[in-house]
Amino acid sequence: MIRSADLPRHGTIVPFRGSQADGYYDPPHTHDRAQFSYRIEGFSIVRIADRRIFLPLGRGVWIPADVVHEVTCRGPAAYNAFYAAPDLAPQPDTVRVMEVSDLLHALIEALIEEGSDAAPDRQGPMCNLILNEIERATDVAGTAPIMPQSPRLRDICEELVRQPAQRLDLDVWAVRAGMSRRTFTRAFRQETGLSPGKWYQQLRMDHIDRLLEQGVTLQQAAFRLGYSSSASLGRAYGRAGR
Repeated sequence: MIRSADLPRHGTIVPFRGSQADGYYDPPHTHDRAQFSYRIEGFSIVRIADRRIFLPLGRGVWIPADVVHEVTCRGPAAYNAFYAAPDLAPQPDTVRVMEVSDLLHALIEALIEEGSDAAPDRQGPMCNLILNEIERATDVAGTAPIMPQSPRLRDICEELVRQPAQRLDLDVWAVRAGMSRRTFTRAFRQETGLSPGKWYQQLRMDHIDRLLEQGVTLQQAAFRLGYSSSASLGRAYGRAGR
């Protein structure tokens, strides 16, 4: 297991890649530096106080220094991560859950490849870009997607909110709205800011977060969303993620 205390003390950001076996569990602990991590294989649940956060591929979590947390992984699992020096700015002072943009992923990959001994004139600009990407990212945990305003689109979305386990493909959505597939997709994006598929993914992720907050197990949450197991749920979001 990689620990904050075992990593180099120099450098504004100390990047690394880690992996865990199936069923890995990291009991409650803290770090003396802020940590950002996201899965590149498998998925995990991070518990912070009474909050449980589902992290499939493409979803990252920022944990400030000295915040107690524990991690349960479904594996095999692998992740990219970095520790940030306490005086580094800008730096969120609260737990943040966000989508990992292509730029953020590429920057962290580049830092990991170069290691913590990268020349300051190279590491500095990349660190600034990384922190700016994290700073401007929207916290997606427990956030329901925007509802469309036009009645035809809103009726469909309200039904999906009530029954998120439904499996409606894009052609079915368009027919029910009385639109062509192309018109439906364009109208949906204009009203919600997301493609229909991305909107549906965010809706289901919001349901998972809320169920976990209520103490429901990930397996039970998977069943309620129409998946046969938590593993199939993780694979579904793995395909949708990076």
